[in-house]
Amino acid sequence: MSCGRDNRQGARIPDYPKPGDSSRTEGAFRALTVAINQSAPASAYAKRAAILLTMGRVNDALADIDEAISRNDNAGLYYLTRAQIFRALQQPGKALENAQRAEILGVDTPELYTLQGDLLQQQNQFNKARLYVAKALQMAPYDGEAYFFNGLMAAKQGDTAQALELYQQSLRLKPRYLETYNQLASIYRSLGNRNAALAYNEQALQYFPDNARLRFGRGLIYHTSGELDSAMACYQQTVKLQPSYYQAFFQIGLINQKYRNYFAALTNYQRVQQLRPQFPRIDTYIGYCHEQTGQYDAAIAAYTKATQQNAADRQATAGLWRSQRRQYAGNSYNSLILPNKPAEPVAPARTRLDTTRVRITTIQPKARVMTSESDSLRRTIKPIVN
Repeated sequence: MSCGRDNRQGARIPDYPKPGDSSRTEGAFRALTVAINQSAPASAYAKRAAILLTMGRVNDALADIDEAISRNDNAGLYYLTRAQIFRALQQPGKALENAQRAEILGVDTPELYTLQGDLLQQQNQFNKARLYVAKALQMAPYDGEAYFFNGLMAAKQGDTAQALELYQQSLRLKPRYLETYNQLASIYRSLGNRNAALAYNEQALQYFPDNARLRFGRGLIYHTSGELDSAMACYQQTVKLQPSYYQAFFQIGLINQKYRNYFAALTNYQRVQQLRPQFPRIDTYIGYCHEQTGQYDAAIAAYTKATQQNAADRQATAGLWRSQRRQYAGNSYNSLILPNKPAEPVAPARTRLDTTRVRITTIQPKARVMTSESDSLRRTIKPIVN
């Protein structure tokens, strides 16, 4: 459909809303949805895709941007939006392909170059990534996100002091950038500076109080410093905010295992396995909980699966040996009690004689003793042994 026809039908295509303006975002989203229902052009799908991305509806955003590109495959900004969506979907390869396509089609913005710097550093192409980030900073010297990615590269290459300096510069320029707080808290946690880590986490929570990742990060800080009850509370808040946060379920399992609450630990480990079947060594943890609760068949099954996936898993190998040995010992003991044959009547247990209820008659001696031996005297009479 042409733009002219859309206008005749009353469709209105709003501009991209400014970041952080939620009221305008919601209004633009509603207007774009009305326009799309009236067969709007590709730009309406592209703009709504950008809004859906900011709303966290990433799969819906991908569907919209695919539709926009199918209608107009020469718009560089559409490929930039799709690159951002693929980055959010944790598909950096596809994201980089779309970002490069956007550059070929003439997109020349700091946003694109910063994105390319991020995608390249994810592939450890640091030299090339720095070139793009530097290009972004030439165009926008106060781009806090560009400083962040420079800090991220410094941290990956082991320059902690430089990383901290760049992160703090990023925070001054862009105080609402969530990733900067996460990285600062993570570095200070790894350095053992609990108070600094908590301080940056607390600052971020003031901006994003319902962010599950921040709650999880706070739990890690407490966990690292040995404050297990506080860590548990944070992990539980995490899964309440985001029920699919499998890392939090795993940490809850670890704390329960530490407290020897093996049934609770098992429940959380099984939840991890449901959400993330390929979670490293999860079968080993599950097997250990089964073993500790005496469920040796289930423990053997879990340990066997773990050793098949990783023959070098010594804990799984040792657990399998222990569980098989205990299962064998248990079966051997049970076979004495419950033989594998039809049941036979069990003789009642022998009890002591209750002499209070038995009448004892004294045998009186005969007047005359026979001189000849009788058959009765030849018998040997044995006493009843209680």
